Amino acid sequence: MLLPYKGKSILQHVIDHGLDSSLSGISVVINPDVPGLYQEAAVTGVNQILVNDRASGGMSTSVKLGLRSIPEHIKAVVFLLGDQPLLSSDEINKVIKDYNRQKDRPLIVQASYQGEKGHPVLFDRKMFPYLFDAIGDEGGRSVLKKFQKEVFYTEMGKKQIPDIDTLVDYENLLREEVV
Repeated sequence: MLLPYKGKSILQHVIDHGLDSSLSGISVVINPDVPGLYQEAAVTGVNQILVNDRASGGMSTSVKLGLRSIPEHIKAVVFLLGDQPLLSSDEINKVIKDYNRQKDRPLIVQASYQGEKGHPVLFDRKMFPYLFDAIGDEGGRSVLKKFQKEVFYTEMGKKQIPDIDTLVDYENLLREEVV
C-alpha cells in the first residue's frame, strides 16, 4: 500500500478517491506492524485512523474495528480496499447513488464490473451484526454469500479494478501507467 504510483502511494490514491466522493466520512484501519502506514493515512479529511492490533487475525478484525467506530446516525458503510489505486470516486458515488435512490433501500450494494463482483461494497446498518460474525480473512465475503439475494449490483461498465497484492500486480500496474 505504500508503494509509489503516479507520484504518491497506492493507499493515498484510495484515500484521495474517497475524499473526492460523496462519502460523509472516512475511517482508515491500519496494521501497526507496517512502518509508515499511520503517517501515510494521516491526511487532511480523514476522520479517524484506527490501529488494528489484531490485524494478524485477518481482514474481519479490521472490519469489526471499523464498524465499532461508526456513529449511531450513520445508515450504511462503504468498504474500500487500500490496495486498489485505480478505484475512483465515480465507482464509490455510483454505489452510494444506487443505495439512496431505491425506495426500499437494499441491504447491500456491490460494484459489478461486466458481471464480475468487486469493490466498493456498501452494507446497510442492518448488516452490521452479520459482519461482526465474520472470522479470519473473509471480511464481508460470508455476508455477501449468505445474503446474495439481497445484494443490489451496480454495474460499472468497465473491466474489474485489480488489487495490488503481489509484485507482479504492482509491475502490471506500472506497465499500464506507461501505456
